[in-house]
Amino acid sequence: MINISAEQGLYSTPVEIRVAAAVSQLPIVRGLAETLVLLSDFTLDEVADIRLAVDEVCSNLIAVAAPDTSLHCRFTVGENELFVRVSAIAGKAGLPDERSFGWHVLRTLTDAVEANQDSFDSTASGYPTTVEFRRSRGKA
Repeated sequence: MINISAEQGLYSTPVEIRVAAAVSQLPIVRGLAETLVLLSDFTLDEVADIRLAVDEVCSNLIAVAAPDTSLHCRFTVGENELFVRVSAIAGKAGLPDERSFGWHVLRTLTDAVEANQDSFDSTASGYPTTVEFRRSRGKA
């Protein structure tokens, strides 16, 4: 669902999507991220970087997601930056490996990236896990 107020346009109005935690859903999330940053005057290189970062975050969370769960993605475009928050229910305890190549790619493509995991949630039958990143417009 896209929720854009006429007064604010895209800026500061979060756009959220929830999809199944499945690789087949990645094109939908990448497409939404790409559309938002294209409409927000990011350069084509920045759009490609953001699309790749979103893909990496979602792929990491899909890999650890408990069966039959979803990804919840939230995009917030600021005046000069994009904030992305992706959460899922992990089947096992443990954050993405910050020494992995994928995590190195995320650090390179973003201005800041952070992962958090809550303790086991019996209602959700897993570990609520979130990865957030920020990317500024005009990053060299």
